[in-house]
Amino acid sequence: MTVTLRRWLLAIVVLGCLAGIVGSRAQQADITIRIAFLASQDDEDFIGAVAFREALQRRLGDRVAVQIYPSGQFCGNERECMEALQSGILEMHQTTIGGLAGLYGSAQVFDLPYVFADDAVAECVFDGEVPRAMGEAILQQGLGLRLMAVGNTGGWRSFATTDRRISRVADLEGLRIRTLPSALEQEMVRELGASPMALPFSEIYTALGAGMLAGTKNSIQDVMGMKFDEHIRHLFVDRHAYMASFWWYSEKAWQRLPPDVQQAVRESFVELAAATRRAAKDREAPALAAFKAGGGTVDEMTPAQRAEFRAATAPLRDWYSARYPGDWLRRVDGAVAACEASAAPPAAAATARAAPGIEPTT
Repeated sequence: MTVTLRRWLLAIVVLGCLAGIVGSRAQQADITIRIAFLASQDDEDFIGAVAFREALQRRLGDRVAVQIYPSGQFCGNERECMEALQSGILEMHQTTIGGLAGLYGSAQVFDLPYVFADDAVAECVFDGEVPRAMGEAILQQGLGLRLMAVGNTGGWRSFATTDRRISRVADLEGLRIRTLPSALEQEMVRELGASPMALPFSEIYTALGAGMLAGTKNSIQDVMGMKFDEHIRHLFVDRHAYMASFWWYSEKAWQRLPPDVQQAVRESFVELAAATRRAAKDREAPALAAFKAGGGTVDEMTPAQRAEFRAATAPLRDWYSARYPGDWLRRVDGAVAACEASAAPPAAAATARAAPGIEPTT
């Protein structure tokens, strides 16, 4: 028997043993929690899921097995994931605001452009009363979803374009810009004079390469992580929307958990949210540097430009209020004002204190 063959046989034996160990742990666990999302392992969602698993294992040991399914391995699209979550087949899933819009349109209030001045204000708002109240409303509607935490999935949305450099609203005139299938995002693009094109995240690269798109509303982390920079040459860093990640637990699955496990899950979600936010911040500067090194141009929005773009998109507030009656807009405005007025604490400390209050009380 050759040395190479012996090494291959040894590798097969080791892999078989590891598979047996993982399988036996799942069988020994009293409870299995499955986490599924559409993003890849090179994403804040995966980082958060791993942080959750590690935090829960510290608290409960082998009582609970946590299985992570990235890249659509468990459910191939947003609708499948949400249906699995609602039925109790899947325990945990995350959505963007745009992804949630099809199920609960009022959530788009958090996607109104230029609402949040910076990370501290956004995190203060998302750790506060308004998301908790919205989670309660969604649960009371019988949608089968329990909001547990709000993290971040990519940083901030900005305009990334293939050929035209953006410095004023008029520069967007006539450009075809990719959006999520969110009515508010599409209306925003129209108000800026561009043409929206709703596409799944997985189809952006191909559409850019085929010339179907002139740009997209994504973060620099997304641009570099998905190799959009092979087509995108200009980035206008306007940070018009905070890329919040809403983390859900299936209500049916939640009711099956013993009280002590529920408490451990709550605490672990705090660490999940903090991990995603740290990752988004840590990855932004290297992504910007890599984009520049590849020949891309980066223009940071000035205060004067922010005022121009805010004025151009101001009608969106009336558009939202006309379609989604209620006081969500007033609540968000109040929360933003309160967070701006207070000396917002560091994000990690704010998250650690406030995130448990996100979960509905019922």
